Amino acid sequence: MVPLEIERKFLVREGWSIPEGSTRVVIRQAYLTDAESNIEVRLRAKDDAFLMTVKAPRSDGGPSVNVRQEVEFPVPQTVFDQLWELAPDRLDKERWTVALDAAGTTASVDVYTGVLAGLRVVEIEFDDVEQARDFIVPDWFGEDVTGRAEWGNRQLSRGVPPVVDPVAGTTSAPPAVRD
Repeated sequence: MVPLEIERKFLVREGWSIPEGSTRVVIRQAYLTDAESNIEVRLRAKDDAFLMTVKAPRSDGGPSVNVRQEVEFPVPQTVFDQLWELAPDRLDKERWTVALDAAGTTASVDVYTGVLAGLRVVEIEFDDVEQARDFIVPDWFGEDVTGRAEWGNRQLSRGVPPVVDPVAGTTSAPPAVRD
């Protein structure tokens, strides 16, 4: 049976800062499938680890929970480097693991660098869909962007961020995306 990734994704509210005690990992990732493909094939370098991930969507999460089948495995750095050269869409970010409660629940806060500098997104992974739906959203979480393609890393890797309206606190798809 293929493992599942069950997650929700939010913007991070302006003014919030990463708390002391949070841990950081530097991530480079690239996509070998285009943004319109149903299957996602991703390369990721996390510090000194080199990984390939294949994701396929499932419909059992509904609009409020993103559920995907996910297979991830290590690849040798030489293979990673060769595939990296074939991947046109890339991004760089720092991922901070932030404690949410005393029970050990954590969130992953992605702080993008490069052409996406300034974007901050928080993701929470869950054991099941019910837990994801029942999640009580902390006050430092902003707009819920779960399942919105323009906030997916594959789309962001194309270098065109969504349009953020700071007054309304909402986002919309980016203007024309490059081919």
